[in-house]
Amino acid sequence: MSARGAVGPGLGALAVALVLGLVLALVLAVSLLGGVAGLLVAVALAGLLTFALRTRAGPEPPTPVASAPPLLTPVTDLSTDALGREWLRTAGALGAELEPGTRQHVVRRRQDTLDELERRDPAGFARWLADGARVDSDPASWVRGDAPQP
Repeated sequence: MSARGAVGPGLGALAVALVLGLVLALVLAVSLLGGVAGLLVAVALAGLLTFALRTRAGPEPPTPVASAPPLLTPVTDLSTDALGREWLRTAGALGAELEPGTRQHVVRRRQDTLDELERRDPAGFARWLADGARVDSDPASWVRGDAPQP
């Protein structure tokens, strides 16, 4: 990245103005206060300049999680206990900052997980829903049945 791009858009003029102000303040401080005092003022002004530029530029945006979905076992092949763990795992994943494509994959996986749990035991699934079906509750505790064996 070039030095011009490192400062940020619209900050070039501000940086030039601050540097010129720093030089003028240094000349004035040295002429009025003497060498050592002028140097101390220059160091303080340089710190203020650095702070002003960093504060004005703002924080760096967080790096989003990559959108490539991991290779996952089909939900129809998971045990009922594994489906419950999958529900809890994907709830945690949605709490992280995700790219839109990744978020869609996670939401789709959650939908498939719930569909499979309901397919295995509609009455048990309905009991889970009736009991509150919280994001942090394991639906497998209410569902009987397991993945079909090949």
